[in-house]
Amino acid sequence: MNLYPAGQVIAAILISDSLMRFLLVLIRFLSRPRSKTVTPEVVDGEGCVILIAAHNESGTIGETVRSFNERLAEWPSSEIWVVADRCQDGTADEAKREAANVAVRVDGRVGKGAVIDWWLRAYQSEWVKKDAILILDADSRLEAGSLKCIREEFKAGAKVIQSFVAPVAGSESGRLAGWSEVIMQRVDDEARSRCGWPVPLRGTGMAFRGEVLAELAPRLHTLAEDLELDVLLCSAGVPVTLVSGSVVLDPKPIKSDGAARQRARWLHGQIQVLLAYWREMLAGLFKGGPGAWFLIILLFLRPKILFIGIRVILIFIFPKIALTGLTMDLSYYLAGAFFVEKPASYLLDLISAPRYLFMWVRSFGIAFFRRSRKVWLKAGR
Repeated sequence: MNLYPAGQVIAAILISDSLMRFLLVLIRFLSRPRSKTVTPEVVDGEGCVILIAAHNESGTIGETVRSFNERLAEWPSSEIWVVADRCQDGTADEAKREAANVAVRVDGRVGKGAVIDWWLRAYQSEWVKKDAILILDADSRLEAGSLKCIREEFKAGAKVIQSFVAPVAGSESGRLAGWSEVIMQRVDDEARSRCGWPVPLRGTGMAFRGEVLAELAPRLHTLAEDLELDVLLCSAGVPVTLVSGSVVLDPKPIKSDGAARQRARWLHGQIQVLLAYWREMLAGLFKGGPGAWFLIILLFLRPKILFIGIRVILIFIFPKIALTGLTMDLSYYLAGAFFVEKPASYLLDLISAPRYLFMWVRSFGIAFFRRSRKVWLKAGR
């Protein structure tokens, strides 16, 4: 039995992510931003809720709340809520000292999605009259003008939005992770937005109409609540709108161990979502058209560096297919230099990409050996 044709088909599938990202690069270069066509809505709410799920964030949460208080004037009547989830430190007291509303959670399902669901049910009166709920991390920061941009987008009719998440990195591993995230947003997400396609959520800087989030939150049960929401929203036909003018600063772990743990959490969550939501994924792919294809398929053909490694191995078996994929990969990353603030630093850091692969290998190990532990997988600082 000749398996060579079947092998070629498999190899071609393994470069599909290269092709899709290459097409997004072309769209990004050749298209122009879309003009808004939605009809403005009359918003009767009163500000937004900034919701932070925090687990043992003493020493961090106070400064975070203080920084958000400085932004509240951009969206009058907005409030900050901190959920101190199973904390063994002074997270709750520290948040209260900075005038945040604090909810203390001591039991129930583990994970950020479960925390969000619990707060929505326990404090419905606090969000039901608000325009939106903005979810941020305990160490996030908002650039000036971000809340105003989100407010205007909801007034224009958006149901779910994603801010631009700007990584703040103080180490080589953090910078490499950060560059990857910036390229995905500046190239992939901007191209999607220009086509009128939904963009993926990123865990922080995501904002929802309260009723939309409340409907989906009871289903959240994995370590990757943003992926869950992506699949559920896509299958329901609810688009996520990119708001580049809203910028969330997102600190990256300083130590490589912290970065590996962060990725292990994501990998574990990705597997959970694949197993739990395959029906919704198929429904989204079937009903959503190209926008859903470029969203769901690329969400799960990750990490990119793993598939690049596979293509390197395939050179020895199917050289033409593998080299085609690697050429598109190279084009994608070189094109990224046009969309970052420091292209020279970006290109120099790409030389360190093999170290990034080792960090992902370590993450696979952590994800495997810790897969049964029901705890918050903190990244470390």
